[in-house]
Amino acid sequence: MFTRSLIIASLVFAGGALAPSAGLAAGNGCDAGRWPASPAETKFSAALPIVASGDTLPALGAPVTVNLLPQGQVAFVHAPARDGKANPAYAAVVKLGPEPAATYQVTASTGAWVDLAENADLARSSGYERITDCPGVNKVIRFKTAGGPLTVQISGSYGKTIKIAVERVE
Repeated sequence: MFTRSLIIASLVFAGGALAPSAGLAAGNGCDAGRWPASPAETKFSAALPIVASGDTLPALGAPVTVNLLPQGQVAFVHAPARDGKANPAYAAVVKLGPEPAATYQVTASTGAWVDLAENADLARSSGYERITDCPGVNKVIRFKTAGGPLTVQISGSYGKTIKIAVERVE
């Protein structure tokens, strides 16, 4: 009787230990913050369209790989809000076109400064989250806009490419 109970208890414990934890099921920390990043992580792991500085995004919500240029070669709509530490630094501007007033989220795969320009002025960030435990996603930034032509400005990047996704979240 004792042996049978001990075996059953051991099997129950082992089964629980082998089951995936809630943290792992949530994308290895991708969803631990205020805004889930696992959808972007999944999209970033696929083959993405490649755009260059000055190009227009194919569609709102569609992730892309952006080829960056040496920062001195990029004509920003508005000066970046912050000087980057990278030397050399790489940058790009990617257009979205006219969009309605809303909150927009920009998710980036690697470290860089990201601004959203609206009508040639910088939109104010309404939130920022640096993600340290989500492979392929570095940060999520939200911007509240009044509506108009939008441009994503990437600056201060150490790398020559970055994956981004821009979506309306409100």
